[in-house]
Amino acid sequence: MMKRVSILVLLLTLVVYVAQSQEVACAPACEHGNDEALFFDGELSTHFDNAEYAGNDIGYSRTIFAVRVTPTLGYRFGKEGRHAAVVGAELLKDFGSKEFLNEAKLVAYYRYKDEKWGAYAGIFKRDELIGQYSRAFFSDSTLIYNGTVQGVAGNYRSERMFAELAVDWYGLYSPDTREKFRVLASVGGDFAKWFNAGVSLSLLHYANKSTFHGNVVDNALINPWLGARFKAFFDFDVRLGYLQAYQRDRRLDGGGCLPKGGELYVRISKWGVFIDNNLYVGENLMPLYNSIGKDGEMYADDLYTGDVMYSTNHKIYNRTGIGYQRKFCRDRVSVKAEMVLQYTDQKVMCSQLVGIAARFAPTIYDKSKHKK
Repeated sequence: MMKRVSILVLLLTLVVYVAQSQEVACAPACEHGNDEALFFDGELSTHFDNAEYAGNDIGYSRTIFAVRVTPTLGYRFGKEGRHAAVVGAELLKDFGSKEFLNEAKLVAYYRYKDEKWGAYAGIFKRDELIGQYSRAFFSDSTLIYNGTVQGVAGNYRSERMFAELAVDWYGLYSPDTREKFRVLASVGGDFAKWFNAGVSLSLLHYANKSTFHGNVVDNALINPWLGARFKAFFDFDVRLGYLQAYQRDRRLDGGGCLPKGGELYVRISKWGVFIDNNLYVGENLMPLYNSIGKDGEMYADDLYTGDVMYSTNHKIYNRTGIGYQRKFCRDRVSVKAEMVLQYTDQKVMCSQLVGIAARFAPTIYDKSKHKK
């Protein structure tokens, strides 16, 4: 318990430090109430993900077709409106469902944000995170159904580097759910002319329900990578990474296991058209996926948020995506359509993804424009 409290105290201290240290110069502005505004930030997005996994020994065929609405109302204050208090909701409806809403989640957080620094505390949109995470960390479906982070985060971004640290406490200790929290960290930057490098880390504490004890699981994943971005008529983005996991079910005898592998990502794009290829060669990164806990339930997606294809025992997984992705209307509307071919040494599987999103953030009231 002390370790968990220490992590939260560390992150809260980081958030407070960023907000205070970067805002010292604007204290007079805050005091006199300058740069105050009331704003609305809304996003409506539709997601279609048709996965066809028939004939494969992992995963299962399913179709996700849903609409997500995230309306929020915020109050911006301080120098250049760097501080903000935001409250709203994340609403999700699965097409074909008889329920009016399938999920309704609260969004409520404090935000500090300037040209380089960001600090967040509360329940905020996952879009605020700037880290670079492989699909071994988060699958497409995870990002659709888990669009918020519950906790704290701090990040930094400049022209040549970025850094981020966050805690997502998304499992309540209760008779129905396990206590779960994840520490995320990501840092990277550019060097030389075209090259970049970085490392991302996830530490998940998957604890007990209130109805049983002695079934804690540790799930860690680290991903250092080296890449290059350049133009040769087409835009190229190439990354070579190493994935090292640590898995331990504390109720079992013996220590944990250390599955690992290598990953090569290549993206070629032009005029919005792109080809993505992601090749993973290595061991099963999710060895506890089919394990049964004390509650009689399989760990599966409750323990792992990455793409299930990384649980292959065939030493190879390749994902090729061919599609179109663009933003329009001053980046307020985004469109993505992709056909995905996946291979795990058994057969080639085909999936289709389509996403359309519209975002609008009008200022409702700006105090600076209503001075006496």
